[in-house]
Amino acid sequence: MKRAAILLFLAACNTDSAAPHLARGNVLVNNGKREEAAAEYREAARLAPGSAQPRERLGDTLYDMGRKDEALAAYRDASSVDPDSVTARIGAARALSDKGDNAAARLELTVALERAPTNLFLLLSRGNLAARAGDKKAALADAERAVHLKSSNVPALYQYGLALLDDGQVPEAGATFDRLLKVAPPSPEGYYGRARYHAARGEAGLAAQALAAAAKLVAPDARARLSEQGLKGDALDKAAREATDRSLAQMRADPAFGRWARDPGFRRGADWPLSAAR
Repeated sequence: MKRAAILLFLAACNTDSAAPHLARGNVLVNNGKREEAAAEYREAARLAPGSAQPRERLGDTLYDMGRKDEALAAYRDASSVDPDSVTARIGAARALSDKGDNAAARLELTVALERAPTNLFLLLSRGNLAARAGDKKAALADAERAVHLKSSNVPALYQYGLALLDDGQVPEAGATFDRLLKVAPPSPEGYYGRARYHAARGEAGLAAQALAAAAKLVAPDARARLSEQGLKGDALDKAAREATDRSLAQMRADPAFGRWARDPGFRRGADWPLSAAR
């Protein structure tokens, strides 16, 4: 009993000594200083050998710096410390997916779902990987399950709508995107989903209108989400601008609108740059 008490005391002391480094790392990340944050997280991990959190934060930071192999190693380290860590499994899956190993990524998420079967993010992430692999039924099943768990969740409804479209259930997809917009009227996903629905029906004008509506909402939506994550000042401005540009570029490159991509009328209606119409 005495030995166990001593070990618990030492673990608590290690965790306490790691806390300032973890806190400094969080502040540095919020101010865009990721290299310095990574050093703080490494020190926190050294001082708290039984804690997954600094290892997860290190993985997130390394991932955001583009150092995917190092990030994967950090997530693996976190999983070895705490096999039940959902965050570590998600991080590892993300890094594996970026490396092109979707099968291993899906396995990470499946293991995590065994521990947290009602986690919407896990379900939607696994569904996304299934869609990329061409497994439409698996993607639809995960999205449908997510919507059943929380019928008002915007990402779940959006992914469910896309999965229905991919499965050829076009009217059901349209109804799902309408439902999404009732739940969250300022949602760019809702209008973008409507654009995909109209594209599936060959309705170029309506697809363009929905794309224009989505585009107007992308920037404020990105800024609000990043602000909720704690970003501030110049770091928030930069991240919001990058996220907005990335989202708009993805919309314009979507094959669903490829048949009209060079039509000046469509681009005008969708509020896309006309220069690419030539």
